Amino acid sequence: MSSAMDGSAMDGSTVGGGTVDGSAMDGSTVGGGAVDGTAEARYRRWLALYPRDFREEYEDEMLGVLMSDGRPGPRQFLDLFRAAVAVRLRRVPAPHAFRQAARVVQLFGALLLLANVLRLVLPFLVRPDHLVALDAIEVLRVAAWSLVLIAALRSWRLLGFAGSAAGLAGEIAAPARWYLDTPAMVLNAYWLIMAAAVVLIAGLIATRGRGGVRGLGLVLAASAVLASTNEVAWSAPMYVSRAVLVGEGAPMWFLTTDAVLVGGALLLVAAVVLVVLAVIRQEAPVRRWLLAWAAPVLVTVPLIRTGFGAFIDHNKGHPEATRLIDPLQWTVLVLVPLAAFLVVASLTSRYERGRA
Repeated sequence: MSSAMDGSAMDGSTVGGGTVDGSAMDGSTVGGGAVDGTAEARYRRWLALYPRDFREEYEDEMLGVLMSDGRPGPRQFLDLFRAAVAVRLRRVPAPHAFRQAARVVQLFGALLLLANVLRLVLPFLVRPDHLVALDAIEVLRVAAWSLVLIAALRSWRLLGFAGSAAGLAGEIAAPARWYLDTPAMVLNAYWLIMAAAVVLIAGLIATRGRGGVRGLGLVLAASAVLASTNEVAWSAPMYVSRAVLVGEGAPMWFLTTDAVLVGGALLLVAAVVLVVLAVIRQEAPVRRWLLAWAAPVLVTVPLIRTGFGAFIDHNKGHPEATRLIDPLQWTVLVLVPLAAFLVVASLTSRYERGRA
C-alpha cells in the first residue's frame, strides 16, 4: 500500500514501505510492533476519520504501520488527520474550473493580504529607529502570507495550509486583543478574517501547478500600490486605509490637506482596478467560480455595515460600554458568508451544467 494513507502520492504521505509521521497523541511509545489493545483501539478510532470504503480496503495495513511506528508525540495523529482530510476532499465532486479558481484565490489572496500587512510594516522598516515599536503580530502576518505565496507558486499544499492557518490566526489576533475594550475593531476587520479563511480553504483543493497564473503581474502591481499607501501619503494613510479597507475612522488631525486624502484614496482605487483587470484575464469558467469564492468576503462588508452599524457606532461613542458580540450575532457572522458561498456556487454550477 504505497499510498494508502492519503489515497495517492499527492500529499507526500507514504505507508507500506514508508512511514506515518509521528506517534500516539498521549505520548506513549509505539515501537517494535508491541502495542497493547488500548493503543490499537485508539488507532482504530483515528482511522474512523477515513471514508468507510477506504478503511475496508486499507485499514489493516494502515493499522500495522501505525502500531510499528516508534516516534513519540502528536505528529502521528496530525499526519493521519491531514491525510484523511486530503482523501475526503479529493472525493468531493468539484469541477476543474472550480479548483483552478481556488488556486487563483490562494495566490491572489496571499499577495493582497501580504500587501495589506506590509502597508502597516513598511513605515517601520524604512525608519530603523522605529523598529522597536514594530508589532509582533504584524511580523507573524507578514511571515505567514509570505509562506502561503511561496507555497502557492510551488504547489506545496502542506506548507500552504500551515502558512494560511498562521495567517488566519494573525488576522484574528490583530483585532481580537482589543475585543474586550473595543469589540467594534473585530467587526471592522472581519472581512480580512473572512478573506484569510477563504484563502486557507481554497489552498486545500486548488489545482497543482508551479508558477503563476493569468493576471499575476497585475495583482503584483496592485499589491505594490497597496503596500506603498502608508509611505506615499504618510500623513493621511491612517485615515484613508483604515476608513476604506478596515472601515475604521481616525482623528482628523492625521490629515494635512485634501490633496493628500484624495491621493491616498486614488491609490486604493488603482489597486482595486488592477485586481479587477486580473480577474477579467481569467478564462470565463474560472471567472464565474471566482465570484463564488469572493462571495463570502464581499457579503461581509454590507453585513457589517447594515447589521452591525448601530453596534459599531455605539461602541465608538461609548468606550465605557461593555456589551460584546452575542452568540446569535456570531452565528450570523459565520452563516451569512457561508450561505453566500453556497448560493453563488449552486447558481454557478447550474449555469455550467446548462452550458455543457
